Amino acid sequence: MRLESIVLLFRLFWTFILRRVLGRGLLASRMMRITGAFIVIIGFAGFNVLSYTVMRQYLGGTDLFEPVLAIANVSVGFWVLIAYTLIRVLFLKADELLKLSFNLPATNKERTLAFALFEASVVAVITVFVFGAFSISTVLLEGPAFITNIVVSIWLPVASMYLLLSVAYYLLERGLIVMRLARLRGLLVPMILALGLSVLFPYTNEQTAVIAESFIEGRDYVSPLLVYSMLEKNFGLWLAVLIFAAASTAIVAGIVAAAPRAYVPLRRFIVVLPSRIATWRLGAYTLVLFRSFETLVAVIFVFAFALFAWLQHIILPPYVLALITFQGVYAYVNSEPLRRMSALRFSAWKNYLSIVCSQLILWVTVAIPVVAVSLAQGIEVSACLPVAGFCLSNILISTLIGIAFPPEKGNPFTVLVGAVLAIIIILTIALGLNVFNLKPVVSAVVYSVLNILVVMYSILGMRRMERIQRHEVAS
Repeated sequence: MRLESIVLLFRLFWTFILRRVLGRGLLASRMMRITGAFIVIIGFAGFNVLSYTVMRQYLGGTDLFEPVLAIANVSVGFWVLIAYTLIRVLFLKADELLKLSFNLPATNKERTLAFALFEASVVAVITVFVFGAFSISTVLLEGPAFITNIVVSIWLPVASMYLLLSVAYYLLERGLIVMRLARLRGLLVPMILALGLSVLFPYTNEQTAVIAESFIEGRDYVSPLLVYSMLEKNFGLWLAVLIFAAASTAIVAGIVAAAPRAYVPLRRFIVVLPSRIATWRLGAYTLVLFRSFETLVAVIFVFAFALFAWLQHIILPPYVLALITFQGVYAYVNSEPLRRMSALRFSAWKNYLSIVCSQLILWVTVAIPVVAVSLAQGIEVSACLPVAGFCLSNILISTLIGIAFPPEKGNPFTVLVGAVLAIIIILTIALGLNVFNLKPVVSAVVYSVLNILVVMYSILGMRRMERIQRHEVAS
C-alpha cells in the first residue's frame, strides 16, 4: 500500500467536492461564495459569544468546570456517532465520487483508506461546530493552562471514537459481503446506526447522572471513557499522547485489514409496492417515492426513534415525523424519468401536485403507527394536529429546495446544502413567529400565505427547468 496514492486520492475527493459544490447553482457566483463564507463565520462567532456568555453566567468563578468537562468527555461518543451517521448515510450513495478513482492505479484498500481519511476530515469539521464553542469558551474562562484538559477530554476521544466507528463499519461491511447482503447495506447500515444511537443516548444520560452524583458526594469518577484525561492527570500529557498515537496506529491497521478488497455497488431501490399502480400518474410518483433509497433511510430513522421514545417513556408529540419531510429534497430529481416519458407529460402544476401528494401519502402511511404510539403514551390528539401542519409546510419547502438546488447523483454534498438551507428557512420562520408571539389564528394565516408563495415559486421553477430542458434537446 502506497502512501502517495492515498494522499492523491484524498486530494482528489476534496477537489471534486469543492468544485461540484462551489461551482453549481447560486454558489457558482463568487459574491455568493463570499457571502456564504461570511455568514458561516459570523454564525460560528455568534455561537461562541452565546456559549461564553452562558458559561460565564452559570460556571464562572465555580469549581464546576472539571465535572462539566467530564460530562462532555462522556458525551463525545454520542455526538461523534451522530456526525458519523450523517456522513455515512450521505456517502452510501457517493458512487460517482468513488468512480473517480476506479481508473487510477490504486487498490481498493488504498481507495478505502483515502476515503476514510476524507470522511474523517468531514466529521472533524462537523465536530468543530459541536465542541468548538465549548472549548474556546472554557479556555477563555479558565486560562490557557486549561487547553491540555480540553485536548485530552474532547479532541483525543473524538479522534479515537471516529477510528473505532470506522473499523466497526468495515467489519460490518465484510460481514455483509460474506452473507451476500452487501448490496442491501443502504437499508441495513442506517438501521444499525439508528440502533446504536438509541442505545448510546440513555447510556450517556446515565453516565452524566453518575458524574453529577460523584461530584456532589466528593467521589472520583472512574471510567474507560476518561482514559486520556486520567492518564494526563496521573502521568502527564506525554503519556496520554503516546497511548493515543499507539491506539490510533493499531486501529488504522485494523481499518486497512478490514477494508473489503472489492467495491460492491449499492442496490438502488427496494420493491415495497406492486408495479401495477404505475398505470396512474399519482401511482407512478408514489411508486418512485416508496422505492427510493432516501425514503427507506428516513422511514428507518423515524420508526427507530419512535420505538426508542416508547421504550424510554419519552412523552412528546410525534415531531420525529418531520424527518420524513426532508426527503422531499430528492422528490423532484428522483421523479425526473417520469416527466421525460411522453405518456406522462403533463403541465407543471399537475406534476407538482403529484410530487406533493405522493409525499403526503408516504407521510400518512408512516404517521399512522407513529401517532398511535404517541397516543398510547398519553399524548392528546390536539397536540398532534400542529405536527401535521408543520410537516405539510416542511414538505412544500423541501420540495422547493429540491427544485432550486437539485441534488446530483453521487454527490452527497449538494443534498447537504439543500437540506441545510431547508432547515434554516423552516427554523427562521418558526422562530420569527415565536418572537412576535402572534395569536394561533394569525400564525396559521401567515403560514398559509408563506406556503402559497412556496407553491407558486415551485411551479414557476418547474416550468423554467422544463423549458431549459426542451431548449437543450432542441439544440
